[in-house]
Amino acid sequence: MVKSFFSFLMLCLLGTTSLKAQSYTVSSIEKSDKEGMQYEILGKVGERYWVFKNNEGISTIAQFNAQMLMVKQNDLAFLPKQLNGLEFVTFSDKVFVVYQFQVNTTVYAALAQINTDGQLVGTPKILDTAEKIRPGSGTKVFNLLQSDDHQKVILFSVNTTKANALKVRTITLNNNFEVTGGSEFSVQSSNKKSTLSDFGLDNAGNLFCLRNVTQTNAAPAVSLIFLSANGTEVVESPIINNSLLLDNIRLTVDNGKNRILLNSFYATEKKGHVEGLYSYVWDVNTRKEVFTNANRFTDAVRTAVAQKRNIKDAFDACYVDNISSQADGSYVVVAEQAESYVNHNSFSRWDYYYGGAFYNPFMFNYWNRPFGFYPWARMGWGMGPWMMHSWGNPFASYGYPSVTYNADKIALLSFDKNGSLQWAKTIDKSQSDQNVDQFIGYGTIHNQEGIQFLFHDKQKGVHFLAINTLSQQGQLMKGASIMTSEKNYEWMPRMLKQVGDHEAILPYQYKSKIGFAKIQFK
Repeated sequence: MVKSFFSFLMLCLLGTTSLKAQSYTVSSIEKSDKEGMQYEILGKVGERYWVFKNNEGISTIAQFNAQMLMVKQNDLAFLPKQLNGLEFVTFSDKVFVVYQFQVNTTVYAALAQINTDGQLVGTPKILDTAEKIRPGSGTKVFNLLQSDDHQKVILFSVNTTKANALKVRTITLNNNFEVTGGSEFSVQSSNKKSTLSDFGLDNAGNLFCLRNVTQTNAAPAVSLIFLSANGTEVVESPIINNSLLLDNIRLTVDNGKNRILLNSFYATEKKGHVEGLYSYVWDVNTRKEVFTNANRFTDAVRTAVAQKRNIKDAFDACYVDNISSQADGSYVVVAEQAESYVNHNSFSRWDYYYGGAFYNPFMFNYWNRPFGFYPWARMGWGMGPWMMHSWGNPFASYGYPSVTYNADKIALLSFDKNGSLQWAKTIDKSQSDQNVDQFIGYGTIHNQEGIQFLFHDKQKGVHFLAINTLSQQGQLMKGASIMTSEKNYEWMPRMLKQVGDHEAILPYQYKSKIGFAKIQFK
């Protein structure tokens, strides 16, 4: 069913500044879908919207038409019931499936192609293998990255068998997933405490990542590693910083300016307040650092973000979600306030610090990945790490306590091409939930208008999906909200998947089962 709302009175009550109507179309929940179903929204293939589903080991592709009616469902019989990893790359006329499975002590990375009818094309082929993996461990060995222009793909693995030498193996593919090359290199680690994180791939096929070296009573020493597209050149550039404690570092590939951006909140003392944002920019052509800049937040910036009168800790609960680079070399950092409480005892970012909430050697640079960037994910709470949603035990770290999750303001920080802070704006929201975190947070789509943010809100008993747009010129505008009249529907904004310039698929939960809605942005 399609729901459009034009009520001027309701828009005024919700404080909107636009009279353009948004709309949404809700699919029904399939009776065959089980509680605990794993899923991933793949996108639009041909004229249909595809969703991968896994019900108790049975994998299918559900195809929905423009009215969100399921018109076809294909079994993916080639997929093993037990998978170590599964990733999809969607094009308008085909979908590539990269999956991992284990036989005895060997993990295989295999490739399959599906056509617009949802049928397997040819037979799957093995791309790579990894040996001596403990049987039954479920270890995900291989990881997939795609460049922003969708022309380059890389499959890579990090072998940590020898603690003093991390071995990185890569296989490069073109946009037809034909193997074009491969390479291996080792990262020496004399103190045996190195990890690799935040991998990125540029449009030329160069691979980047961060190397984190654990230090006693200090934040990790961080360096940027570059591997050339042909695999013949490896460059490591230390991030020299002797005074700031960096946390929540994010790597972004700026293909427009051929640069790598690193951004991190920082403190000046252990367990101190977040003082500002540190930026490091590296030029791909010269293989050298361009500049570093530490922007200390002013009281005016802190006041805009603060939830209470004490502005000193305004950014202590903020975590970077996204960095959006602009054509002129400027960029916008998007961060969200996130906190958790266990039996009324709060956890701050320092409970995850020195390594940080997100220092994880296999947490990669997917800004729209379903498990989000909430700090408690490192402690076993919240959603699972697969690229499809998995309903696991949300209390994995602490037995069965009462856990409260909060997701509040979204901070938007704009920096010029030299890394100097130009302005700060916020999208105001206040969200909370008990024992689960999938119904809070926000989703985004990117188009010529800029970045559009969607989140679920409630005012005076009225449920709605709020939409805000940050234009390319830096103007923040509230759009017409979407009133949701369905009772007991729980929306999952963080799993929003963009499927067109102005449309996205948003999952919801109803009576422990999953359905999907198409959101039309105006």
